[in-house]
Amino acid sequence: MLKARWSGYEIDSSEAAYEVRAPRPEELGTLVRSFLTSGYFARSYYSLFEEPLERLRDFVAERSDPKDKLAAKALKQLNKQIAKFDPSSWRAPRIGVQTIEPILNYVGAHRQELLEDQVFRFELMDEQKEMYEDYDYEFEVGQEIDESSFYSEDEIPFDGTVLYLGCNVVKASQLTPAEQKKARRIARGAGKRMDEFGGPGMFGESWADMLESDLERSMNVTLRVRLNPDATLSITGRWMEDGQFLHDYYAYLLDQAAEKAGAKLTTYVL
Repeated sequence: MLKARWSGYEIDSSEAAYEVRAPRPEELGTLVRSFLTSGYFARSYYSLFEEPLERLRDFVAERSDPKDKLAAKALKQLNKQIAKFDPSSWRAPRIGVQTIEPILNYVGAHRQELLEDQVFRFELMDEQKEMYEDYDYEFEVGQEIDESSFYSEDEIPFDGTVLYLGCNVVKASQLTPAEQKKARRIARGAGKRMDEFGGPGMFGESWADMLESDLERSMNVTLRVRLNPDATLSITGRWMEDGQFLHDYYAYLLDQAAEKAGAKLTTYVL
């Protein structure tokens, strides 16, 4: 599963989600690397949650066979990434696909042991506990998490989280000519429907022109890998798109990325 976030007009702000299946857990890292380097993401990725990597580093160092080449690669990259962590800075450290791939391939290969040792077991954040006081939803550590049950990404429990990334989808001008043509067609079609439904946009400008100009925004995306209670792995992400004006466009880009990675993807609006 996968999800992403973008900020635009302040009209009916809502999040949309996408899910990517990981049918071969031992190749999880290779799948994520292929997805991120498909040509549809800017090549800057940020680690938004540091503790899972620290816990994983300790597990690999203590539990792995010294002759395990995959473990050695994962440990090397974990130490390299953890060295970047700075508790005094609010900036998320960058993380590269060469670091991500062996780490996630290791997790996929050792998912059962990691689950049994509760390496990625996390309680709710204090802010989430306050949010949940107003909801009917009750959370117990170790339960299966249905991310579609949460309207906001901030509400989603971290329990099971292996990797949490901040990414960006490329601007439309960086697509192939054929893809740019399709992107403009999607944007103008959405704008035409808005013109017919609600009249002109801001300052009398047509919605079609406004949405077409938005194709040059670099949408913020999140990517979260989770180890589930049944030892399966999911990839999830969200984007926040005000009004869902360009949902079809972003769904198209993400589907293209998944297709190039050899994965199946679905999207839905929350």
